[in-house]
Amino acid sequence: MKKIFSGEIFEVLPLTNGIIFSYCRNTIEDNIIVAYKMISFDNGKFSDVAKNIYLITKFGNNYKAVVEHCDNYITVKSIVLPNGKVFLMSADGTAQLLDNDASAVWTGSLIYRSCTPGDIVLHNNALWVCYPDCDILLRYNLSTMREELRIGGNKSPFNKPRDIFLEGDNAMISNQGSKTLTQINLKDYTVFDYETFEEPLYQYINIAGNRFAVLESGLYLI
Repeated sequence: MKKIFSGEIFEVLPLTNGIIFSYCRNTIEDNIIVAYKMISFDNGKFSDVAKNIYLITKFGNNYKAVVEHCDNYITVKSIVLPNGKVFLMSADGTAQLLDNDASAVWTGSLIYRSCTPGDIVLHNNALWVCYPDCDILLRYNLSTMREELRIGGNKSPFNKPRDIFLEGDNAMISNQGSKTLTQINLKDYTVFDYETFEEPLYQYINIAGNRFAVLESGLYLI
């Protein structure tokens, strides 16, 4: 494992042949200065990118209108659905489904037993949500937004699950508490610990066989 970027990283997003990420460039009088970098797998080089490139990657082509619905475009989680709609989830658990014109067609809350959600992914038209403070993974029906299935609880395979990354039918869960990457198959629900790190694991991503981990000290190539 090789560290390729030091510092506080907020989120890594996948590109077709690379990644783009937001990070803390500086802090001035408690104000965080956010910047953005991209890594191209063609040449392996870092390059600074503009804010709009990051936003279009995260929110889609209608990003200007979508951002108007975000209390914080860095911390909000987003899914651009196959039909062009966008699902947003804020850090406080507030959620919205936006139509193609960015008008809200549904608003609600994804708070579960007073626990706020950590991350969301879409798998087979179902919404999966992880809850760091409950150590659970919930599946919601995207049409009704009703809870359908819960994984975890008192004897949970998770420990502060913070992030979800999909590899086919496998959800790769980044556990901040146990510093472990846990794999769960979303068809048969088999679970096993895939990898353990020396620091809290914040995010995992795998693009074209290039595996990255966001740890407390920075971004690593696994």
